[in-house]
Amino acid sequence: MKLNKKDEVDTLLKLYDIYDRHRESIIWFLHKLDVQSYDQYEQKYHDSSERFFHFTAICGFFELSGVLVNTRLIGQDMYFDIFNPTPYWKKAKLIVEGMRKERPHIYENFEVLNNKRLVWTKRRKNKIKR
Repeated sequence: MKLNKKDEVDTLLKLYDIYDRHRESIIWFLHKLDVQSYDQYEQKYHDSSERFFHFTAICGFFELSGVLVNTRLIGQDMYFDIFNPTPYWKKAKLIVEGMRKERPHIYENFEVLNNKRLVWTKRRKNKIKR
């Protein structure tokens, strides 16, 4: 099922509202999350519910976004013109891979969303070159 444009825009605005309400998490994720593995993440942040909240808020946002884009409830062109999951996925990837030892499918839509963004970006660059 694909949404009509009005519903798609409404959904996108709701997503932006969710994103905007997590500014503190965004800043922490991009500027303070500093680990190279799941083990380091566990050692450094295991006792901090605030940091765990920031991590899950960002990954959860992009997981939700991935579900909406992957099921075509939001068009990827419209979504990627506003949101870029790549810098977040780069920071989360090694942590998520460690989490998948216990939960094999955690944040899989986030990962697929990032992969789609990379293809979308490459396609967009090729259009600009023409």
